Amino acid sequence: IDEPSAHPWVWTIIGLLFVLSVPWYLPSDTPVALWFGLPYWVVISLSASFAIAIFTAWVVARYWSDAENEESSKDSSE
Repeated sequence: IDEPSAHPWVWTIIGLLFVLSVPWYLPSDTPVALWFGLPYWVVISLSASFAIAIFTAWVVARYWSDAENEESSKDSSE
């Protein structure tokens, strides 16, 4: 059974995306610029959150296998 926990790079990327989703690394003394009508840090945070969701969905679809479903599909096909 191939599980996401068997791939350490998955956790590295998720951790990196979570770090990027909190814009603590941006300078606090600069004026707040607007991107798409929102403060730039909101756009960065929302973009990182969207990337986390897309990456998580891809990992689940690619690496997560359900042994019960595989066994039941094998039983029903025989």
